[in-house]
Amino acid sequence: METNIIIKQNLKKLKSIRDRCMRADRDPNDREMVIADRLLEEIDTIEWSGTLPAGPVQRTPIDTRKGPLWMGNDDSDYETKSVGNLKQPGQGIEYRDLFSGGSSTEWRDEKMTFFEAVFSGRAHPELTKRAMTEGVPSDGGFLVPVEYSKKIHSVSLENELVMPRAYVQPMVSNEIKLPAMDIGDHSSNLYGGFTASYKAEAATLAEANPKTRQMTLSANKLTGFLRLSNELVADIPTGEKQLIDICGRGLSWYRDKSFLKGTGAGEPLGILNASCTIAVAKEVGQSADTIVYTNLVKIMSRMYAGSFANSVWICHQSTIPQLLELSIAVGTGGSFIPVMSESNGEFKILTRPVLFTEKTEPLGDQGDIVLADLSQYVCGIRAGMSFDTSPHVYFTTDELAARLIERHDGQSLWGEALTLEDGSTTVSPFVTLAERS
Repeated sequence: METNIIIKQNLKKLKSIRDRCMRADRDPNDREMVIADRLLEEIDTIEWSGTLPAGPVQRTPIDTRKGPLWMGNDDSDYETKSVGNLKQPGQGIEYRDLFSGGSSTEWRDEKMTFFEAVFSGRAHPELTKRAMTEGVPSDGGFLVPVEYSKKIHSVSLENELVMPRAYVQPMVSNEIKLPAMDIGDHSSNLYGGFTASYKAEAATLAEANPKTRQMTLSANKLTGFLRLSNELVADIPTGEKQLIDICGRGLSWYRDKSFLKGTGAGEPLGILNASCTIAVAKEVGQSADTIVYTNLVKIMSRMYAGSFANSVWICHQSTIPQLLELSIAVGTGGSFIPVMSESNGEFKILTRPVLFTEKTEPLGDQGDIVLADLSQYVCGIRAGMSFDTSPHVYFTTDELAARLIERHDGQSLWGEALTLEDGSTTVSPFVTLAERS
């Protein structure tokens, strides 16, 4: 099929999506965004090289048993393979698997790497210049090929606490809505409305109407800024690994921090600020900036029983001296048992692993110690990462300015703490210790 015919067909399908949205007075949904990205990708590749991309859009006849992703009325004989695959906690996260290539095309030039092309300052057909935020071209950059995004994300995940243990939802648009159940009050119902009771034969059954709610993940832009020597740039690809490490480690630090204590205003809503998080009060007469064994026991008692097996202690590094010195007196002989034990380099408190970090709150502040089931947190990762450079900012020092943009969101799957069957005790997958001042 001639390339100009393919371009015309793709433009027709894009127009169909636009017209359908205009008639319904709405923005494109996630599926339409996926389709539009792929159609534009085909057009861009044809315009660069005059041929179809090496990896064309995969299509198969519709099979409703597979839950197809519909093209729309103008292409009703085919489904487009979904690029979004939800990753469960501990399943292992690969950027390539999340989006199956998505809108991040693979690099096809065997003679020059992506970073060599970017730093060369010359035009290159493989560099896709596109805006990262719809309607704001200044947020643009060179779209990072999927294999380079994978390398950067792999480095970042090695250094992150939250995302490897959380649900990860791929995002192919700026916003995605997820269904969720209300937590409920076990003194009256389950899941916001489910009830059950024993009935005699032919007795009238009580109706139940569990309530659902809608979660919205919105892509928040995280912008990383790099100042590179022109010597490092000249050593690309020798220095490429160093550059990937810098990007990956920097991305992980800021992203992890937001997942732990983000405010939700222009950034993810971290677990310390989640509406379901419980803060356990200090003991009567407890001195400022201290940790006592009873604090840890009470935190554990407020952890949702179904989350305990997945829970980890997340402690600020400044708590290490007190946790190492904390012990329990046994008997009258004066023997002591350490509260925090160590085995093969792994610390544990009350049988659960301990992770130390600087990204929570320091000793004495609320959030310096958290017991968390991170599988009850969801991270949304937006397809597409961009990288751009400028030789002008640091011209007098012979340095290069570089910018990395990645978008994501995160929030708790729980909208509130759970009231147990006794009607008074509340539990949560996220429990912290209140301020001791």
